[in-house]
Amino acid sequence: MTFEDVDALGAAIGRVAAAFGGMTARADETGCGRCFTEAEVELLRSPGIPLPVDLVRQVAQKEPGHWGDQPAVIRRELPRLVAYLAEGANEPELIARGVAAAGWSRWPGEQADSISGFLDAWWTHTLRETSPPTPVPEVFASCVIASSTATPWLARWELEMGQIGRRHLDECVEWWREDLESDTPPFTWWWGTQAEEQAAWKELKAWLAGMSRSSTMPE
Repeated sequence: MTFEDVDALGAAIGRVAAAFGGMTARADETGCGRCFTEAEVELLRSPGIPLPVDLVRQVAQKEPGHWGDQPAVIRRELPRLVAYLAEGANEPELIARGVAAAGWSRWPGEQADSISGFLDAWWTHTLRETSPPTPVPEVFASCVIASSTATPWLARWELEMGQIGRRHLDECVEWWREDLESDTPPFTWWWGTQAEEQAAWKELKAWLAGMSRSSTMPE
């Protein structure tokens, strides 16, 4: 990993902050009164106030039906949320479900592009780091869940298939061993359609099989 990698991830986080800074939950948002206090919801309705990381995590990880306007709530916390993911979030796939449920890919261009750019920078940074703060299989699954597709993340992995990338591949194959044996998709918190999940799983299995064949070919 180089300073350029760190800068690229930091720049991607900055673009998210620029795209979503100052946004808030709706003025009439009340949230789920059993899970969030009035003071916590008021923070989400107020612009420019730093959000505690525990609140950011809980908001994103809760089932989206906890909110009257879940996309607006996600927009409010995205600047802190992407930084938290980059730092090494707990259960990032559950956070990815919240981002996917917000329908970010249908948002205005600058907003959607900043999220797509962050996911790519986060995934690339992870692949290049020997010991990333979040295990590679979890980051991969999070990117797939957030976008409802495996295609761009596998394509990026191929570009990063050096010594470190190959080591991460071996780690992931071991991580997914039971899933592969039982033919069960490893995307625990999937939010897209079942057809999209099966397509992502089929593509991943085919890609892994292809990488296995290529690794046994004589040089």
